[in-house]
Amino acid sequence: MSDTKKSFIDRLFSFNVPHVLVLIIGIILICCGLTYILPAGLYDIDPKTGLVVANSFHYVEPNPISPWRALVEVTNGVASQGVIFALLFIMGGLIYVVIDSGAVNSIINYSVYKLEDRSITVLVPVIVVLMSTIGALAGQDSLVTFVLVGLLLVKKLRLDKIAALSIFYLSYITGQAAGPTVAIILMAQETANVPPMSGLGARLIVWAALTALCVFWTTRYCLRIKEDPSKSILGYMEEPDANDASSKEVPTLGFKEIVTLSCMLVPFAFYAWGAALYGWGFTQLIAFAMVAVLVVGAANLMNPNKLAVTFLTGASAMGGICLMIGFAKVVGIVLTEGRILHTIAYGAVTVIGGMGEAFIASGIFLFTTFINLLMPSGPAKVPMLIPLFVPVADVLGITRQVLCLAFQLGDGLTNFITPVSAVLAAALSMSGVDIRQWWRYVLPYTGWTFVIAIVALTILQYMGWS
Repeated sequence: MSDTKKSFIDRLFSFNVPHVLVLIIGIILICCGLTYILPAGLYDIDPKTGLVVANSFHYVEPNPISPWRALVEVTNGVASQGVIFALLFIMGGLIYVVIDSGAVNSIINYSVYKLEDRSITVLVPVIVVLMSTIGALAGQDSLVTFVLVGLLLVKKLRLDKIAALSIFYLSYITGQAAGPTVAIILMAQETANVPPMSGLGARLIVWAALTALCVFWTTRYCLRIKEDPSKSILGYMEEPDANDASSKEVPTLGFKEIVTLSCMLVPFAFYAWGAALYGWGFTQLIAFAMVAVLVVGAANLMNPNKLAVTFLTGASAMGGICLMIGFAKVVGIVLTEGRILHTIAYGAVTVIGGMGEAFIASGIFLFTTFINLLMPSGPAKVPMLIPLFVPVADVLGITRQVLCLAFQLGDGLTNFITPVSAVLAAALSMSGVDIRQWWRYVLPYTGWTFVIAIVALTILQYMGWS
């Protein structure tokens, strides 16, 4: 990188960015202001399906949301996420128990010992692909707790915390954004009257392309800062703990390490299987995670009292994260209760409908991306946006399969940059990386994911993919 380019990037990201929670509150206040400015409007809702009725938009009496009322809605935001909080508490406890067992240290030491100088070129790509695969299959936000494992790994490899986020967070979010079997695409297909699980071949290709980009981006950064620590965005590298005796011994893997590692992954595998076949949800995943805690404790012969204390320590560490999730939900509440979300959607659909066939798929993708920056919840967007996009796509000759993929990618490819994402806030909180530092790393990556998405959508659109 030239000195000129380097200095430009340094200047671009030299501003001080507030804490994520401050950003969320700021966005809430901006949305409150918009409820006083934008005209209020609503689409009719089909009482039987809960879906928006196309061509039914009408202006209604304004319902501006004051900042005080928005703060009152924090309670509703927190209350609506009870099951998500339970899952995060349980997963946080599980990961703490796994780390406390020492098994993760042993596995990492063994991998680094066996791979030697190839630790980055082999281990990092393998983990990225694994996390992307889990994200594509399970697609659960609780995977963010794996960042804690990433922090251990980068200490062993002498990398920085940005690398930990890229290996264990960016990878699964990327996989989740394009996963061919995640809940969001199945919901979109059902709403658009497209056979569920159809189009798997093309979706797998898109997922593979995005995963390959993530492998390249992450591995390149790790190799770059390993060779020259001054290129670290954080300006410093993580170092192994001086009192870690395990790093001075010849590492071995035994029964307890294998069982412990399995307990981190198997719950998500079972969940993905059950969700596809039996419609399992978070409650089943929580149950699997609780069983995994007990199995890890038994395999490592942990004292029951120590197991309980460690589990509760990990669970309590998720408290602040859960609070930020509650605040983030308020953004969507303000837009909805303020009756401007449908107004924004109406304006966008009108613009997209006038773009012509060549740009319709990209237009749907970009508008969904914009909405996702303010309201990352995919399930909340499906019943509102898909029924609006369907008639536009039908009139312009765009298949509903392309429509669903455009929506899915728009819903997922900004989840790792929007400050309203509680999962991003959780990842940053656990790693101690501020959002300015993360944006410096991930914004160029986001640009390349957009290129892949638009190219894929354009090709599939002209193929008439259905």
